[in-house]
Amino acid sequence: DLKCYDTPPADKTAIAVVFDALNQLAISIVHYPNSSWGPWKPDIASLTNCGEFDYNSCGTNGKNNTQKIVEELGTDSSSAGMCYQSRMGSLAEGSWFLPSASELITLWNNKDAVNTALQTIGGTAILNDYDTYYWSSNEQGEEYALALYTSRGWIDSEKKSSGSDHYVRCAVAY
Repeated sequence: DLKCYDTPPADKTAIAVVFDALNQLAISIVHYPNSSWGPWKPDIASLTNCGEFDYNSCGTNGKNNTQKIVEELGTDSSSAGMCYQSRMGSLAEGSWFLPSASELITLWNNKDAVNTALQTIGGTAILNDYDTYYWSSNEQGEEYALALYTSRGWIDSEKKSSGSDHYVRCAVAY
């Protein structure tokens, strides 16, 4: 129902945890492991290429970024498409999206509170492991995309085809 609760009522099932109350964003209670960002080509023409250090001024709206990726790649070949197709919580297709690098940094800055909430409702914690990444919806040309490096809490440039230690955590606006 996209309503926020301190404690979900018995007749409700939590599907996300708020990580950015100001922008009304929540992160899914589960993540998808071993994911690649998508094909290493093409460079998404409508998506601004971002560097590791300019992610706060470049493509900061993950929902818009996801829409652009899906328009060019479709829904079957990308992490953004996986989020876009998600029907978690019976939400309509296109409700869920791949967060931007900027949104992932906000998630990371609130990970302790988010992990506490996730533990309370039986969700999967935000990882904090060596060599583990969460994909963002930002790319850096045809071969690289930006990802949150979870052992350090910073944005890194990763090959789009990487996957064994890369995760997708979808977000939703409420």
